[in-house]
Amino acid sequence: MRKPYGLTDDDLNDLERVRDSIALVCALAHQANDPGMYRPQMLAAFLDGISGDLNRVIRSATTTQTRI
Repeated sequence: MRKPYGLTDDDLNDLERVRDSIALVCALAHQANDPGMYRPQMLAAFLDGISGDLNRVIRSATTTQTRI
């Protein structure tokens, strides 16, 4: 089933996961008293996950022929 803007259920789930991940990291950053709390590997893994989800949605949007 397609959602508005031609999103599939999987696309919508990927976007919601990205939104929730960003909200979580923002909340944690506001609570962190130690500027060294996040290691580069942690941030890289977080950004890699977001990138993967967004790439799947973009790929789906650019390969989808029919839009609603």
